[in-house]
Amino acid sequence: MPEKDVTVVLNEKGQELKKLFKDYNANIEQWKFSVEETKEGVRVEFAAKALFKKKEPA
Repeated sequence: MPEKDVTVVLNEKGQELKKLFKDYNANIEQWKFSVEETKEGVRVEFAAKALFKKKEPA
């Protein structure tokens, strides 16, 4: 059994992904990330749209 709660891990991974986009100077056009605990389990909703611009020639 994992040591961390799955909701904590999912939120951490979502933040890591958002940071990755920002590190590459991507223009985040849409971002939705939610983690919801229900009586049946954990529901995750994720939608992202980002533009990674082409590098300018040297």
